[in-house]
This record gives sequence, structure tokens and C-alpha cells, in this order.
Amino acid sequence: MAADTNSDDEEGINSINVTPLVDVMLVLLIIFMVTTTKIQESEALAIDKPDAQTGQKLEPKQHHILLTCAKDGKLEVDHKPVDSDAAIKEAITRKLAEGRDLQGIIQCDEEAQVKSMIHLVDLLRDAGVKKYAIATEKPKATPAPS
Repeated sequence: MAADTNSDDEEGINSINVTPLVDVMLVLLIIFMVTTTKIQESEALAIDKPDAQTGQKLEPKQHHILLTCAKDGKLEVDHKPVDSDAAIKEAITRKLAEGRDLQGIIQCDEEAQVKSMIHLVDLLRDAGVKKYAIATEKPKATPAPS
């Protein structure tokens, strides 16, 4: 029930049942979580980074710019699609204006052409970025043969 139904009109409502409100909020939270996950998956480029045994994690608060190249040749700067070298250089220049200690991170798909990665390195160097890294991932453990 939503409230006590006493015959006394002078007392008013003493309590309110908040269970339906909590139920609705939990359902909305679940819907929000599911749709957010699906939106992130659909907008991101599918990048299969190459494996490297010696990869290191980046410092989380470091000033960086992410340049991504997919196997089909599509390019992104900080998860935003770009279509020309001028747009990439402009994005790098904007980031450099925020701080001179900018680090470029190049994340290319395993099947992307090497010339795409080298071209991105050249664009970083031309813009004045002194530090850059190639994004990799740890190799997956292969099961021992039986």
C-alpha cells in the first residue's frame, strides 16, 4: 500500500512505500548500463593490437594523444574519425598547445599496413612531438600441448 488508511483524517500520511520507486530506478539503471555498453562497442574501431612480451603500462595521468589506424585504412585521433593529414596535424597541434610534454600513442591493427603506422609517426615528429609509443598487448597464454 502507498499509505496507511486510518479513518482519522487528522493524522495524515505517516509513511510512504518507496519499494516501487526503487524497483523502477533499478530497471532504469540496468537499461542504461546495457545501452551504454552497446553504444561504446558500436562506435569504436575494432583494433587487434600486436602482441609484445615487453609491453609496459602507461602512466594514467600522462598528457597523450591516441592515433589509431584500422586494417581497412581508417584513421582516428582520440577516438574521433579523421580523413586527412591536415586534420591529424591540427589535432596534434591543439594537444601540444595544452602542454609541451605530449606523448603520442600509435595504436594500429595487426593487419594494418606498416606504412600507415610509419606515416603516423612522421606526422607526430613533424608536429614536434618528441615522445611516442606503439600500443601493444600481452600475448595470450597458449595451452600446453597434451
